[in-house]
Amino acid sequence: MRVLFAIVLTSYLCFNSLRKRSLSRSGAAAAAFVGLSTASNDNLMFTAVLIAFFVSSTFWTKYQASAKQKIDPSYTKASERDWKQVLCNGGVGSLISLVYQYNFDGCRPEDLTTDQRRLMVLLIWAYIGFYSCCAADTWASELGTLSSNWPILVTTLKPVPPGTNGAISKLGILSSFAGGAAVGLAADIALWIQYFAAYRSGAMPKIPYNMLGSLLGTLGSLIDSMLGATVQASYLVNKQAVSDLSEDELRNMDGVQIIAGKNILSNNMVNFFSSAATTAVAVCILKMLI
Repeated sequence: MRVLFAIVLTSYLCFNSLRKRSLSRSGAAAAAFVGLSTASNDNLMFTAVLIAFFVSSTFWTKYQASAKQKIDPSYTKASERDWKQVLCNGGVGSLISLVYQYNFDGCRPEDLTTDQRRLMVLLIWAYIGFYSCCAADTWASELGTLSSNWPILVTTLKPVPPGTNGAISKLGILSSFAGGAAVGLAADIALWIQYFAAYRSGAMPKIPYNMLGSLLGTLGSLIDSMLGATVQASYLVNKQAVSDLSEDELRNMDGVQIIAGKNILSNNMVNFFSSAATTAVAVCILKMLI
């Protein structure tokens, strides 16, 4: 039944995203892997968090699209996510889900040893940390762009054009906090519904994942901004901020100016490393607490 549910849910999300042009064909194929490896988990939290991230990110990506396109003409193309973007925003989470299934598929927290429960909570915490960062970064990027004031570069605190990698704003920081909290709240609801008896008996620790998600999401978004400002180049082309330009594109353009960073990592790699780092931080914090 779980496999059938995973296939139906994943198929619906992928085909609906293709129809709305939220995903390219390669993105839909990668999303199918992420969806199947997650929705087949018997812990509903994994699916709830993925849906919360996917639905909210898709909504905010399309929100006020015309206004965003005036700021960044490449927005329409960027809003259609390919396989690299999907895996950088879901690959680690899928691996965590598969590890959880391998160790705890069909298990009840009440029947596990103390060490097993610690590992269970650690995997849950890592998963929430990962998607909190992904959601926070997406919310901050999509909503922060609409700020009425120019953002500031996180390394210099000087104003830079909207769309510059590593730029932050008040609206962007608040959005990242809200994005992480949304993921944490989805986790809280799913875990309490499925494991209410385990919470009452003390087999599951009462952790406010909505607050954890908001804090880790904000941290992950700041890590992403720091990487974007240092190891990802942003250029000024026709008075607009542009990134991820190839050497050939740079040679064929006139009047290109570097705003910040160095051309070391692409935007996808920055997203991957920031979310992976946030996951690692979440695990380290939990290991110090238990």
